[in-house]
Amino acid sequence: MKKLALSIALGLNIVALPTFSATEVATLTDFFSDKGEVTTEKNYAIYETARQYLKVQEKVGVNNFEHKRVLTPTDQQPVVRMNRDTYYSMAVVNVSQGATITLPQIPEGKYMSMEVITEDHRIQAMQYGSGTFDLSTHAGDHVYVIVRTDATFTEDEVHAIQDKMTIDAKASAEFKAPQVQKGPFEKVEKELKAEMPTILKRDGAQATAGMFTDPQDESKELFTEEKYAVGAAIGWGGAQLQDNIYEVSGNFPADTCHQATFEDPENQAFWSVTVYNKQGFMFNDVANVSSNTATKNADGTYTVSFGCGDDAPNNIATKNDSGVFNLAFRHYMPSQKMRDGFRVLPLVKAVK
Repeated sequence: MKKLALSIALGLNIVALPTFSATEVATLTDFFSDKGEVTTEKNYAIYETARQYLKVQEKVGVNNFEHKRVLTPTDQQPVVRMNRDTYYSMAVVNVSQGATITLPQIPEGKYMSMEVITEDHRIQAMQYGSGTFDLSTHAGDHVYVIVRTDATFTEDEVHAIQDKMTIDAKASAEFKAPQVQKGPFEKVEKELKAEMPTILKRDGAQATAGMFTDPQDESKELFTEEKYAVGAAIGWGGAQLQDNIYEVSGNFPADTCHQATFEDPENQAFWSVTVYNKQGFMFNDVANVSSNTATKNADGTYTVSFGCGDDAPNNIATKNDSGVFNLAFRHYMPSQKMRDGFRVLPLVKAVK
């Protein structure tokens, strides 16, 4: 059925988008058009979400998994600030008549999570481990599902796990979205990304609070339209704070050594830090360090180095064509220490 209008829940308010006049499409190839809708800061998150839905749907159709069989290669980064912390499996699922996803058993102590992203880029709380999970949405007929599986599995091990993931959906109609003009879309995206340094300076450790929320749970209390729009631009598909705490930096000069020494965050799963170029993309095969790979100091703390040479503890190279680098610390299943305000990013300092 053609969507004539879509009511989107933003925070506590219901905002009705205008009737779509542009042609509706089911593939990414057809998404951008000179005759399409014009992107604004208010609708950017909707259109970026549509773009991500169509990207997966064009590859594997609806109600099917697109499994990433290797950790994210540098030449295959569909969104900004991807990482190599986990293997990814994605799907667009029609939930209009009911749908479930079943995830297989994995060894105790390993990480596997399922995240649901609705058509208006609202983020439901994660589900963890094996089981059969019901899928639902407050907006539209489809959801986007991301399953993240522990990077410490070998490729053969993760392939066996991925092959046992199943989707049971009662409806099979494809997701469709209006065509969008490419120029205004890219302009707004660039402007939203440029707002992040101001938010970082203003909000510090709470910079990402309110970006990734669900209007149907308590996370809605953090929602702001500003954070909602910027979040979709700098890290589409980010998780709720209860599931992942993100620390995203501004830019550092790539020719200067930086280090951080910090206490163990004691997360329930793990922490990681990934290095990106100015545009927000990984540029080296070794782009991250995590608590699964880092060597601890004798006193139990960690030191992570950025652009300090191979002899520096837990070093990640930073030299790249953009001349700067930025960081994203991720805390998977964050500890109470993290929830109480402990942060690593302020400890990153230039080393003379």
